[in-house]
Amino acid sequence: MNIDELKPGMDRVNIKVKVLSISEPKQIITGTGIKHDILEGEIEDETGSMMLVLWNERILPIKAGDTLQIENGFVSSFKGKWRINIGKYGDITKI
Repeated sequence: MNIDELKPGMDRVNIKVKVLSISEPKQIITGTGIKHDILEGEIEDETGSMMLVLWNERILPIKAGDTLQIENGFVSSFKGKWRINIGKYGDITKI
């Protein structure tokens, strides 16, 4: 699977990507009042780029230039931008 094939609502996304940029982890509070730690960054493959969002225990120490393997991720849209999320059933590893 390639980034240019991804669309919001897709799940079971397996893809190898490179990290272009990464933010500092931050804490957010959802509309239901639950606190979450998130880490956002931009990733790419040979077909394009997209935002990556890591939540809570899925946050790992990554930096620009790292290569990641995403397994069972899902694609969502937030404020008009598509993003790959690693939820409770997903996995991400540095390779």
